[in-house]
Amino acid sequence: MNFICTWLCADEKGEESIFPQTGQKSSSQSHQNIYWRCLTLFFATSRRFNKKEKHILFTNVKYLPEVDGKNVSDLLTELQVDVIFTDFKYKTPKGYFEMFQNQFYEFSILEYIANNNKNENDKYLILDSDCIFLRATDELFVEAGDKGFLSFEYECPPEEVINGLSKMNMQVLYGELLHRKINEIPGYHLGEFFLASVKNINLIFSGFLELWPELLRRNSLGLPKFNEEAQTLSYLYYKNEFTSSAKKTLLKRIWTNPVFFRNVEKTDTDVAVWHLPSEKQFGLGDLYDILINKRQDFGFSLSDKQYRLIAQNTLGIPHLPISMRAKYYVLSYYRALRKRAKKKLSRV
Repeated sequence: MNFICTWLCADEKGEESIFPQTGQKSSSQSHQNIYWRCLTLFFATSRRFNKKEKHILFTNVKYLPEVDGKNVSDLLTELQVDVIFTDFKYKTPKGYFEMFQNQFYEFSILEYIANNNKNENDKYLILDSDCIFLRATDELFVEAGDKGFLSFEYECPPEEVINGLSKMNMQVLYGELLHRKINEIPGYHLGEFFLASVKNINLIFSGFLELWPELLRRNSLGLPKFNEEAQTLSYLYYKNEFTSSAKKTLLKRIWTNPVFFRNVEKTDTDVAVWHLPSEKQFGLGDLYDILINKRQDFGFSLSDKQYRLIAQNTLGIPHLPISMRAKYYVLSYYRALRKRAKKKLSRV
């Protein structure tokens, strides 16, 4: 059995962390509603193409909310999505790292799978909720194959610092953790994508259980440590000799906002899964409105060609019309000014 999953881990008041793309308190309902819309859209676009796979939402929220007048629970039931509640067990202590603290929730998900699925050949694809599907995932699961693993690396210079660590920093840290010299610069695997068999999930999670106390110890001493799940998973993959795929048509992290950074290419229309971090409040919200709010069937009556054209036009991939470019600039600068004003007011 193949599983397609995403997750939502809601921060509680007093446990907020920074999410640059929303600019809101992570404990607020308005912030969380952005992710409820994303994950509903995620499952609607996946279910269009992936009819045999089982779909799962993992969350620490016991009662799913109403968003835009629609009950999320009802929408997920219509989409045949199982909702599995799991506690956020591996919380980092206050001050550990200011951003994306709930990303370690992924290890609570792996723990649940390790404890509850004994079929070693089952495969789980776990993606961030700001992803949408442009075609079926068959090729992803085939690529994972008998080895039961698939991952992709983020291509960046060795000295580029990402969430507090560069790949050169990771090389040193790997050596300290493994008590041996690491001669090569390790890869930085994309955290938004996880695909592994139950057998490998057990292997990865058992490695995490050994690593977790050491991360907390290093934090208490002010020593370098892994600050988020992608760095942690990259280390566990390295330790188990799991290597990444070089294929470019399966997944891409697409930055779309021309105000900050845009890496859109014509060939992106051939990619199976788009990860769209900067579109949570732009194109993904608009696509949610088109497929969820304005239609009764999640857009399933549209042909696949029609759906893809709507997705491309709504998200400006690969072409960005002047009207959309203007919208990015107006909204981006407005939000930046609003954020700056809030900071000033908080100091008064």
